[in-house]
Amino acid sequence: MHDDTPIGEMIPFTITRYRNNELSEEASRVAAEIPLTFHVNGRELATLMCTPSHLKAFACGFLVTSGFIKSADDITSFSLDETKWRADIKVRDLVDPELLGQRVYTSGCGKGVMYTSMMELSSRHPIQSDVQIQGSDIIAVIHWLQHCSDLHRITGGVHSASASIKGQIPDFFIDDIGRHNAVDKVLGTLLLEKTDCSRVMLACTGRISSEIVHKARRLDIPVLASRGAPTHQSILLAKEMGITLVGFVRPTNFAVFTHAQRILENGDKK
Repeated sequence: MHDDTPIGEMIPFTITRYRNNELSEEASRVAAEIPLTFHVNGRELATLMCTPSHLKAFACGFLVTSGFIKSADDITSFSLDETKWRADIKVRDLVDPELLGQRVYTSGCGKGVMYTSMMELSSRHPIQSDVQIQGSDIIAVIHWLQHCSDLHRITGGVHSASASIKGQIPDFFIDDIGRHNAVDKVLGTLLLEKTDCSRVMLACTGRISSEIVHKARRLDIPVLASRGAPTHQSILLAKEMGITLVGFVRPTNFAVFTHAQRILENGDKK
């Protein structure tokens, strides 16, 4: 849909509702989805289906977590053509131009792609952060994240992610139709704001797959928590990379799969 009509995060539709053995028309809203194409230094890199919001943060997070650049400072310019959904990005130097030929197809919503060198990621040293977070704070953050999104409440079609400093309720969250996109947008925001990530807990609503762990590792984030389930590869990677992996967060309990020393019982001192 390439026209001059502005697209928000929700699109109105008229639907036919079946209820109590009867059909009736009613107004509805669904999550918007656009194909965003990244052009880096004049070269087409990738087209990703996403929610049309926080697109500069998305570009920054994607480029850093995919290994193309090291920080937000490597981006010298960013421009967006919303009629073609094309983002033109200029960077100082690609860290590893060979990554353009190294694609790992992910388990994300749709057929995602992660540009990365698995050898480079596996050679990274474990995170040594000594941050500790109260268990009750983790529950509070995930509960907040579940209930703060009007886009999810209205459409039911997005994932949410956010970043908490030592278990504090975050001051922002980001929605996207894709789990990986929501995470990239949050990480891009942290990069653009030059946040010290050594005390950050990355919070998300969806399944924790190995790609999410890789993305957290790129920014040296020590704690990753979700209401969803981890995969076995994400557990193995988190253990190796020194990341505390928390899943199945519920109102009274959760499961810690790796590096539980960062989780405090109520009454313990941080």
